[in-house]
This record gives sequence, structure tokens and C-alpha cells, in this order.
Amino acid sequence: MTRGLYFSTMGMLANMAQLDNISNNLANADTAGYKKDEIMFKAYLEKEFRNYDSTDINRGKHVGYMETALIADETKPILEQGQITTTNNPLDFAIFGDGFFKVMRNNNIYYSRNGEFNRNDKGFLVTSEGDYVLDENNKPIQIPQNFNVDEKGNIYNGNQLTGQKIAIVNLENPSKFGINLFTGNEIKADNFRIIQGSIEKSNVNTLKEMINLINANRAFNILEKSVTTQDTMTGKVIESAQRI
Repeated sequence: MTRGLYFSTMGMLANMAQLDNISNNLANADTAGYKKDEIMFKAYLEKEFRNYDSTDINRGKHVGYMETALIADETKPILEQGQITTTNNPLDFAIFGDGFFKVMRNNNIYYSRNGEFNRNDKGFLVTSEGDYVLDENNKPIQIPQNFNVDEKGNIYNGNQLTGQKIAIVNLENPSKFGINLFTGNEIKADNFRIIQGSIEKSNVNTLKEMINLINANRAFNILEKSVTTQDTMTGKVIESAQRI
């Protein structure tokens, strides 16, 4: 009975994590360049084995086996291509294919698929949050009034190259930083095309996420009722034992 209560509670915790994740995806469905997150679940025993230091015989205590409980192990971004939408705004850019823009925030370099850029009062290309967009030399990009960008990121002033190029890089094992930024080890990006005057929409399928939300909420309610039932049964067993 106690084990059943334990498994039901673990299931509720897993579903709560799933509900939070789905809600976050839905909240950012209209955020340009947003990549949906998915939660990876692991068996409880598998998680314990990975964290347990078998070389230290004095560490930990054997408490039995829990073979079917699941826990949320990690959250991973799904980097599938989002739909490209034309805006005709010359400050909007979409990446078709692999790669990320490089941006600088507080002297730290991050990466993003969100190409909704602006031109600040000093003529620098910046994100909607004010972060500098970087070139291949990790320098902020200063753009002229009459500019255009080709598919590889070369910046032109009319028909003349400015000498700056929007940096596009790939990431090895990218991790999210906040909502729409990434960190990771840079690797070369080859399979990409920059499209000026367009943005990449999020890759969130709202219909699918709504179905997942309903299913996760339903599973949570079932497990919640199971916990209540088992708690009631435990109380009755204790009352019966007290009468003996």
C-alpha cells in the first residue's frame, strides 16, 4: 500500500513537470525563433545507479528496489525548423537550415534563432532585448541606412560590401539560457541560408501541445484520486489495527 502511494506521488510529480513544460511551450508559441522543450524521463533506479559512486562502499544505504517509478531527468530543446514568415522588414532575419545568430549580453556571448532585430541610436544591429548582434570576429555590427544582407550573411551598403558578416554558427550539445538564448560549444555551420525580411516562427505545434496538456492533466487527476483513495485505505487500516 505504501509503495502504491509512493508510485502515485512520483507520477504526480512527473506530470506536474510535464504540465509546466507544456504551458511554457504554449506561452512562447508566438515568440520568433523559439524552440520547444521536451522533458526526458528516466526510471528511478536508473537515475540512482548513475548518481551512485560505486567506488565508495561507505556511501549510501541499500533501501530496496524501485523498478517502475519515473522522474523528470532533463529538459531538452527540440531544434526542428520553424516556419519562415515574410515580414518585408529589412531588420528581420530568418535562418533556414542549421545554425544560430551570435549575440552579446553583458559581455557574454549567447546564441539565438530569433532574428527580430532593431537598429539602435548608434547604428548597431541589436536584438529586441538590446543585445548586440555579432559578426564573425565577435564584433558588434554597425549597419548603414541603405543596407542589405545576402544568404551567407555578407552586409552591403548599396552594392558595396561593408566588410562585416553576420556570424552564423552551430552548437555542440546546445543548452537553453532563459527563454530564447542558448549556450554551447561552437562548431562550423555550413548548411544554412539567411533570409532578410523574414522571421522564423516558433516550432511549437499548438494543437499537439494542447492535446498533450489535456492528457497530462487527466493523468494527474487520476493519480491524485489514487493518492486520496490509498490515503483513506491506509487510515482505515490504522484504525482497525488500533481496535485490536
